[in-house]
Amino acid sequence: MFFSDATYQQWMHFLLILTRCSALVALLPFFGSANIPDTVKAGLSMALAVFLHPIVKIDPALFPTGLDSFLILAFGELMIGAILGFAVRLLFSAVQIMGHLAGFQMGFSVANVLDPMGGEQVSVIGQFCYVIAILVFFAVGGHHWFFSAAAESFAIVPPGQFAFSRILFDQLTTMTADMFELALKLGAPVIGVLLAADVAMGVLAKTVPQMNILIVGMPLKIGVGLFFLALTMGFMIVTMGASFRDLGPVLGSFLKAM
Repeated sequence: MFFSDATYQQWMHFLLILTRCSALVALLPFFGSANIPDTVKAGLSMALAVFLHPIVKIDPALFPTGLDSFLILAFGELMIGAILGFAVRLLFSAVQIMGHLAGFQMGFSVANVLDPMGGEQVSVIGQFCYVIAILVFFAVGGHHWFFSAAAESFAIVPPGQFAFSRILFDQLTTMTADMFELALKLGAPVIGVLLAADVAMGVLAKTVPQMNILIVGMPLKIGVGLFFLALTMGFMIVTMGASFRDLGPVLGSFLKAM
């Protein structure tokens, strides 16, 4: 498509695709990070819209005839892309919650780092687990689900047909609950061992009061936590990979609920 020779229908076709893709890219894990320049995000959105333009078919009758109708359509497109991106962010939030809980138990809560995705401080263990989740996400091809969902979304939810239904609300609520369940499932081995270590040190402090349990306990908990984190890393990677592989049907169910 040459922009200089584009007709009104072609421009509306392209702008509607670009609006939905821009919202999706803005909330993508890694791509939506604050460390990624805005020009790169805009370029990725533009490239995705250009690739989808000859593939996606939109009924010309749906094209807006004025600015007010275009803004209404653009808002719906933004909501569709934002909901799809938010659904995937919940999975990565589960990994960060698990790392934050484990880091808090290990005593790493006083040493935080800046999360480039959310722009706030998180624990070192949480950020480490988040980086592992990003690598697993790309390894299992999770980013491909975004591009296929962006193309299929126009067939399932044409422009102007978005509706925040009760089914969509229930699915978002269920996925939020699943986020905490996944966080506990991933962090249960490490958190359980650290709680047992706290109980053991409490008993030791009562039986041997001469021992400075604060000096002994801090490096002990860090060592035990890191050891069991490394020991259970294989289980965490498999669990995260299974969650990312199920991403396609999850995004499809969200689109059908709109």
